Amino acid sequence: MSLSSMVSLCGAVGSAVVGGVYTNFSARVMPRLAALPDSEAVETMQRFNRNALELPFTSFFFGTAVASVWSLVHCLRKENPGVADHMCSVGGAMYLMGWVLTIAYNVPRNNRLDAVVAGTAEAAQVWHVYLSEWTSANSVRAALSILGAVGLGAGAVWSMLSASR
Repeated sequence: MSLSSMVSLCGAVGSAVVGGVYTNFSARVMPRLAALPDSEAVETMQRFNRNALELPFTSFFFGTAVASVWSLVHCLRKENPGVADHMCSVGGAMYLMGWVLTIAYNVPRNNRLDAVVAGTAEAAQVWHVYLSEWTSANSVRAALSILGAVGLGAGAVWSMLSASR
């Protein structure tokens, strides 16, 4: 197995894990939080956001970004990239779009929610805006991560099958 295939497979696994976490939040966690009293929902989400900055999630989140950048650069620097290279680069680009969305859109909303005191009128107001905006963006980054996993994985498998001929 080539280094390119190994990096792409690692990126595919990481992208699938990250996409699965995001999907779980949009499909299961956020609807359950929406059903809680505002103060309890705010406190719970604040704890989730603080824990998201710890291992193992950060290793998947940042490690997959590195693998995605590597796949893109590898394809761009190759004199005659093949189908597998293009699949990997598109998959990497998809993951990176979700990664940028996270940093540019979701993280500022997490920080805004973290700045309020649960149980206050301000917290309730921030929570209701957060619930709608954050969950919508989270669903987009879930889809981008899963598409990234498909592109990276399919490209790696295509490369391995091509090399075995």
